Amino acid sequence: MTAASALIVSIRNRVNLSTDDARLTDANLLDFINAAMQDIEAEEAWPWRQKIESVNLTDAGGNAFTPAADWRTTLSLTLDDPNGVLQKRTWKWTRRLANADTQGIPAFYTEHAGTVYVYPSPDANYTLRHRYLETTDVLGSTSATVGNPDWFDHLIVTKTSSYVAQKLRDTELYQMMETQYKQQLKAFRDDVARSYEPVTIFTRRDWQ
Repeated sequence: MTAASALIVSIRNRVNLSTDDARLTDANLLDFINAAMQDIEAEEAWPWRQKIESVNLTDAGGNAFTPAADWRTTLSLTLDDPNGVLQKRTWKWTRRLANADTQGIPAFYTEHAGTVYVYPSPDANYTLRHRYLETTDVLGSTSATVGNPDWFDHLIVTKTSSYVAQKLRDTELYQMMETQYKQQLKAFRDDVARSYEPVTIFTRRDWQ
């Protein structure tokens, strides 16, 4: 994992910003790095941010559970026994089920105010597999390290450099960094898809 201090060096080199330039301190750049990481994490459900937790629900425990502390959003909820996938619904849609006060095998879920609700309420003991995206790291100092793979550093540097260009009011540099960011983001998406997802076979070449 790469330390923020190393990213800051790369950012300064990218935008030709000296360490004694009073317009941007290391603390400013650290804030920009955190903002850039938030932007990048919002673009995709990156595999290294995906986690799975086991949740036990009982007929006496109600239909709600609090996800893990690092939960950002739910990707899927599945039942172990019987096997099944819960369908996501809006909070408004589930209000009619909540008012019905029915019990059965959970078939739907919704998220609201930091809590996950399943419907109908469990009529027995069930184990759920909760696959979710974890929250994005917030780097509190330049010695902190990012949680992304090292080969992801270039994307962070480019997006942060875009923030720097805005701060410096350099329109040409900003446009160049944004163009590079979009190109790199597409390339990284393709790389991740090839690395983490099975390839669909269309031609003989796809077997290689």
